[in-house]
This record gives sequence, structure tokens and C-alpha cells, in this order.
Amino acid sequence: MKPKRNTLTDAELLILLEGDVSDVDLDMSDDELDLVSNRNEHAVPTSPVAPGLESEMIEVRVGKEEDLDDMPLSLRLQMSLCGDAEVQVVPAKSHSGSRCNLRWHMKDIEEVNAVCNTSFSDPPDEEITPFEYFKKMCRDEVIENFVKQSNLYCVQKTGRPLNTNKNEMEQFLGIHIMAGIVNMPSYRMYWADTTRFDPVADVMSRNRFDSMRNYFHINDNSKMKARNDPEYDKLFKVRPFVDSIKSSFREIEVEEYNSVDELIIPFKGRSSLKQYVRNKPHKWGIKVFARAGSSGIVYDLEVYVGKGTVKNVSPLGISGDIVLRLVDGLPKGQNYKVFTDNWFTSFSLMCALKEIGILALGTVRMSRLPGCSLEKDEGLKKLGRGANDYRTEAGTNITALKWYDNKPVYLVSSYKGRHPVETVKRWSVAERRYVEVPRPAMVKEYNCHMGGVDLQDMLVALYRTNIGVKRYYLRIVFHLLDMCVVNA
Repeated sequence: MKPKRNTLTDAELLILLEGDVSDVDLDMSDDELDLVSNRNEHAVPTSPVAPGLESEMIEVRVGKEEDLDDMPLSLRLQMSLCGDAEVQVVPAKSHSGSRCNLRWHMKDIEEVNAVCNTSFSDPPDEEITPFEYFKKMCRDEVIENFVKQSNLYCVQKTGRPLNTNKNEMEQFLGIHIMAGIVNMPSYRMYWADTTRFDPVADVMSRNRFDSMRNYFHINDNSKMKARNDPEYDKLFKVRPFVDSIKSSFREIEVEEYNSVDELIIPFKGRSSLKQYVRNKPHKWGIKVFARAGSSGIVYDLEVYVGKGTVKNVSPLGISGDIVLRLVDGLPKGQNYKVFTDNWFTSFSLMCALKEIGILALGTVRMSRLPGCSLEKDEGLKKLGRGANDYRTEAGTNITALKWYDNKPVYLVSSYKGRHPVETVKRWSVAERRYVEVPRPAMVKEYNCHMGGVDLQDMLVALYRTNIGVKRYYLRIVFHLLDMCVVNA
């Protein structure tokens, strides 16, 4: 009986290099080895395919000789096994299940015309005050609706009218905005003898303020549908106000650079809208998705209500659908740019935005780059901070980049590439000093233009309307009013 041999085939070596030994049988008979060798003589060497990728085409092309230094060892071995072949193809399948051909090159993005040819209109002849800008967003129709619904709600609850009017309602809202600037532990202290604040106390009595606050309303409760109704709206109580604010925000002339992100309206009371977001300063609250410019001006928003947040559901999932919904107001085909974080970004979203004429860049999760093989963390870590690897998809000219700083960061872009790579100073905890780190152009572009929504949220937090109520819809109303103040 012949002794068993432990020789590994080329395919098994590839699997070992990729770090997966679960499919390798190290104990094979001579007959089995002969079968494997005969099969390998007629087979095209392939690399291990990521989970969930089965029928999509991944192509790796050999670029210049210096590109080989940045290529994972397993890919270099595959190309050496292919001999003179320039292209290596692996079957894979996209997450949506559709068949397509993705071919990732080891080269930078081809030059894209990213010039935005639009400009802002001329400023008005007469200077407009911040209050006038505020009135353009919180219009008279909104105030009149507050008056009408508050009077109606008071009659429904007590049988007596509230008898408020537009002027008094504006004073009521103004007191809340002023209270965000001059904070006191209790709103009653604005009228107390020892802590009286004349700008508030002289405008309205405390008892009248209590009545206004108790019966302040936005929509007619008698028209609200039952919870089991298919057309039930979780935002019914604030729907007219939210729609009006969204409409006025969309009328603002947009900037070239926009970002889509989430923010939290702080709230710890009872509501089906309440969410927990671990990485936010206020972890409990009502989630809002917003599109803002680099200046911090919000141009559109969508309150998260769970299922039904977006009406047009697509294979992109809720994260991609929200981005497509928020960019509705952007002019198409004029090279406006949108930045997203890794909760929203995917290769499919980049393609969808590119098809409608919007350029995009964002951080991304590696699982959302089907078929893209980038250098492993260990390889980049050995090269030091700032090491990076990149691929460009041939059919769409979309570039994926992995940049290793303190930890790996993945980015994908439809208009900005890796080059030029510049050197920046970053703090090193180990060395306790600033060190020079290479930074690709994609990383710089993302850092410059991504923080619009966070900037808006920070400015709102400086003088947030502190309304301590259990009614969740009042938190939404006064947060949107604070956003109008910041926009103005």
C-alpha cells in the first residue's frame, strides 16, 4: 500500500493565503491527487469568493510593474498561475441577486468632469433681516394653522374657545425661543418675583402661557385614522407643519456640496418613534434624516417612522432609498456632490446616483463592494499609517479605496480618486507626537464636505428650545423651529 502524500494543489495554496483552511483536505490518496491534477490542468485558477457573491464577474488586470507591490500575495500568485493571461475572472453574484459584470482594476479613477456650472442668484436690493428669512421658512400659513387647531382643540377638550390669535401665537413661540437662550431650571421662574425675566414676563402672563401650552395643537384629532388602518400616519399630529417646513427648505438655493446624515431630536418619553442611537450625544430620541450643505443649512429632511419612511421601496434598501428621496431636490446632471456615511453608502447607490447625474463619495462597508478584493489589514498595518489600496470598476468608473490610519477606512467615489496623495500631520498616541501620514485625495474630500448635518445639529444644540413635555410631537415642532432659526 502506497503511503499518502501531503502535497497541496495550487487552488489549496490560494485558499490558505486567503486565511480559510476549512475547505482544504491535507490527507489525500494518490488516486485523489491524480483526479485533482487532471482537473486543474483544464481549470482557470480562481480566488475565493466572498460570501453571497456567486454569479458576478470580478476582473483583476495587471497594471504597471510598481502596482504589484500593492497587490495581495494571493492575487499575484493567481496571475503567475495564469501565465500570459492578463485578465482573471471569478464568478460572483450581487446582493440584489441580479447578474452583472463587475471588473475591478488596480488603477486610479479615470478623469471625471466634476465642474458644477450653477451659481447663486443675485442678492436682493434691500438687505433682508434674519427674522424675514425665518418667516420665509415658518410662514404665516403655519402660524394661522396653529391658531386654528389650538382653538379647535380647546373647544374639543373643554367646550370653551381659547380665543388666541396670530399675534399671540407668535409671542408664545417667541417665548420658547427666548427660553432657549436664557435657560432657567423651571419655566415658571421667568415670572417669579426673585428671578423675573422682563422680556418674557412683560409679553404674556404665566397663566395665559400655561393655557396656550396646554392646548397648543397642529392637527385635528377627529380626522386621525385608527392604528390598524393601512393609511395610519405616525406623524399625523405634526404632518401639516412638517410638510410645510420641508417645502420651504427645498426652496432654498442649494450648494454644490451636500451631505446626507442622521440626527436625533432628544426625547425619552413614550412614543413608537423613539430610537436608540449609541454613537449620538443624545442617545434616545426621534431620528431624522437630513440633507445639508457644507455651511450647515438644511435643504431637506425626513422623520424616521420605521416601515413607510419612504414610499418608493427599491432593491437598494431603506438606507439607499432615503438618500434617493433626499436628493430629489437637487438639480440633475449638473455635477452636484453628495456625501454619505457607511450606513447609507453602497456600490449600487453610487451607480444609481451616477445614473441621475449626481456625483457621490462616502465611507462604505466592505460587504457592500461586491467582488472588490483589497489588501488585508495585516498587510497595510505593516506598511504603517497612511498605507492604502484601491480598485476601480471598469464599467462604471467607480473607485474603492482602503486607507489605514488608526484603523482601516473604506471609501467609494464616483468622481474623486486616490491621487493626489498629500502628507498631513496626525497625532500618534504611541510616540506622543505628530507624525506625517499620507492622505489620499478621496479622504481629504470626504473630511472637507461631510459634516453639514453635524454642524447644523451642533448649532441647534447651542440654544435648543428646552421644552420639557411628554408630548413627542411638541419636541418635533420646536426642534424644526430651531432648525429654521439656524437656517435663517
